[in-house]
Formats: sequence, C-alpha cells, structure tokens
Amino acid sequence: MTKSIFVFATLAVTLFSCKKEKEEEVVTAAITFNTPSANDTIPFGAAVHLTGTVSGSAEIHGYTVTFTNLTTGSDVFAEIHEVHAANYALDYSWTNNVADTSVLKLVVDVEKDHDGNMEMKELTIVCLPQ
Repeated sequence: MTKSIFVFATLAVTLFSCKKEKEEEVVTAAITFNTPSANDTIPFGAAVHLTGTVSGSAEIHGYTVTFTNLTTGSDVFAEIHEVHAANYALDYSWTNNVADTSVLKLVVDVEKDHDGNMEMKELTIVCLPQ
C-alpha cells in the first residue's frame, strides 16, 4: 500500500511539473476617431464632439477620455470608464468656451489588461474664442 502511494505521488508530481503553462493572450486594441478631424477649427460656443470606436481582440479593461487645453495646460473634460468589454463606442461632447485661441488635445487611453498595457490615440484641434 505504501509503495502504491509513493508511485502515485511520484506520478502526480511528474505530470504537474511537465505541464506547460498556458501562454497569456496578447490583447490588441484599435482606436478609431470619426469626429472631429485633426486640426479642425471649432468656433466659440460650438460643441467639440468626439465620436469613434475602440475595438479589442479580447475583453479590454476600460478607457479614459481627456480633452486638454494645451494653451493653458488644463483639462477641460475627462472621464474614466472601468468597464470590461471587447468593443466600446465613443461619444463625448464639450462646448468650446475658451477665452483665447487654444489648441486642444483629445486623447483616448485604453487599458488593454490588468498588467498596465495601454493603447493610446490622440488628435489636436483649434478652438476659437468669442
């Protein structure tokens, strides 16, 4: 009986030690902007309307949308979305209320996994004052 337990234990250790670890899937993400176009000029009081999609090869772990006024260095719009899905629709608006002609950078940062792997896309536009 003791000999059969020893053989079984040895066999179990051998099987588990020879088992290959499953390779972790590399998740990719494609970010597409439909509107606005790079370098668009937005008049005072008009909406900056960011639309597009995020398409992942597998479930991705959220994204952040940020509009930064590069002229003043401040964020005028920011939202964080902690949702788990392979695809997201982008649909965000901010009304241009700048005091001086300003360059805005629109950024979408996608968290592809919980290891901190990111995908980012950005574009700049020009916002005019009143």
